[in-house]
Amino acid sequence: MSTFFRRYGLPLILLLLGGFLVRLDASFLTRDLKTTAVILTRALVMFGFGISLYHARKRRNESWLKKIFISFLLLFFIFWEMGAVVFPQLKAFFDFLGIEGFVLFCFYVYLGYSFFD
Repeated sequence: MSTFFRRYGLPLILLLLGGFLVRLDASFLTRDLKTTAVILTRALVMFGFGISLYHARKRRNESWLKKIFISFLLLFFIFWEMGAVVFPQLKAFFDFLGIEGFVLFCFYVYLGYSFFD
């Protein structure tokens, strides 16, 4: 694979396929499964997009502890978005900071990028 494709083509293909998967999940699943599947698919596509942004660079740190912490953060935010984990004080703090929707999606991309950094 060329460096150009790894740096620009792979993230673009991943975004296009991810958008298609989210659209399929939203159209073919029933109501109860729909929200869960869309949240999971969206989070995994954005995490994968963050990984693909980093794919062409050289690793700086090979710490397994950081990867475990990032994995726990990813799972926490997925469960938070599904409503399975709710802490009223944390919700009030997130509402104050505006951490919802788009900011949360950007956070998924950042976690994917920093997973291999």
